[in-house]
Amino acid sequence: MLILLNVSAYGKSPIWVSLYNRHQVRSVVISAYNGPLVVSFVDGEQYIINDGHAIYASLRNGRIWISNERGQIGLHERFTVRGFDSSAIVRLRPTSPQNEAEARNYEDLILMIADINRIKMINQIDEERYIAGVVEAEAGHGHTQEFYKAKAIICRTYLYGNIERHQNEGFHLCDEVHCQVYRGQSRNRNIQSAVESTRNIIITAINSSTPILAAYHSNCGGQTESSQNVWQSSLPYLITVIDPYCTSSPNARWQRTIPLNDWTAYMARNGLIINPNATADFSFQQPRRVLNYNVNNISIPVRQMRTDWQLRSTFFSITVEGGNVVLRGRGHGHGVGLCQEGAIEMGRRGFRHDEIINFYYQNVRLISITELDIKIPEFVNHVNQELK
Repeated sequence: MLILLNVSAYGKSPIWVSLYNRHQVRSVVISAYNGPLVVSFVDGEQYIINDGHAIYASLRNGRIWISNERGQIGLHERFTVRGFDSSAIVRLRPTSPQNEAEARNYEDLILMIADINRIKMINQIDEERYIAGVVEAEAGHGHTQEFYKAKAIICRTYLYGNIERHQNEGFHLCDEVHCQVYRGQSRNRNIQSAVESTRNIIITAINSSTPILAAYHSNCGGQTESSQNVWQSSLPYLITVIDPYCTSSPNARWQRTIPLNDWTAYMARNGLIINPNATADFSFQQPRRVLNYNVNNISIPVRQMRTDWQLRSTFFSITVEGGNVVLRGRGHGHGVGLCQEGAIEMGRRGFRHDEIINFYYQNVRLISITELDIKIPEFVNHVNQELK
C-alpha cells in the first residue's frame, strides 16, 4: 500500500510518473544499458541484470512472474529496478498487448506493482531529468536554446501546478497528454542544458505565490484563445493574443471537406429547420476567433463542432462548394496559452526565453520555487529503504 505524506521541502523528493499509463501492459522486457541494474524485492533479496542483459515480467493471477533466459527468478507483488549508478538506463519494452507501446529508456528507479489487469510501472525520477524528458517529448529536436529554456520553465510550472492530480492513484502525474507527454530519458544536450540553466524557475501571476495554469498547444493559427472561451474559467494571464509568428508553420492551416448531405443532416440534428424549397446558406467566416457558428437563427458552439467532427481547432471558416461543405481552418489544438510553433519561431528570431513567456502569458513573473511556500506530496513505500 502506498502512503501519501505532505512535506514542504522542494528538491528532496523524486517525481513519481505512471508509465504507459493508457496501456494495459501485462508483460514487459526489462533490459540494462550503460551499466548493470539492481532488482530489489520486498523480502530483501536482490537480483542483478548485467549490462546488455534482460529479465521478463508477466502478470499472473495478481502477481508478477519474473524470469530470465534460464527460467524463473521469482513471483512477487512488487519490486524495484534501478542502476548501480546514475548513468545506468532501465529499458522497458512491453510485449503484451503486442505492438501497442514502444520501448523506452528510463533513468533513476522503476517501481513495478501487480495491479488489476496490468503491471503498474512508476518512474521515480529526479525533477530536472523529468523536465528534460517532457521537453523532448513535447517539443522535439533542432530548436534554439532560448525556446528550450522557455519550454522548460513552462513544463516545470505545469508540473508543480498539477503535482497532486493523481495522488489518490499513488503517483504524481501520468505520462500522457492528460498531464504532460513523457517518454523517458532525454539525450539532447541542448535540452538538458536549458533545463539546468532554468533550474527551479516557474511562472506565477503578478502578486501570486502559486504556479499559473501553464497551458500550451501546437499552433494557434495567428490568434490565441482566452481560457474563458475554452474552459469557462477567466484567468487574467490566459487572454487572447494576436500571434504573427506561427502563421507560416506546418500546423497553421488545415482543410476538411464534408459532403453537403452529411452537413445538412448535422445541422438538422442541432435544430436547424431547412425549407426543402430553399437553399440554406452555411457559409461562415472567422477572421478573428468567435464562440459560435450562427446560421438561420440557430447557434452552435464552435467547441462543440470541433468535438463532433474531430477538427484540429475551433478556428475555421466554412464555404459551400458544389456538393460539399469545405472547412478551412487555422491552428492545431485548444489555442490557449503558449503557441509552440510560434514560440519556436520567436526563438529563431532571437527573442529571449522571458520575452517568449511574457508574449503568450500576460501579467506574469518568473520566480524561483525556493522563494515560495509550495507543498509537494511525497510517497513512502514499504518495499525497501531505496524508495525513500
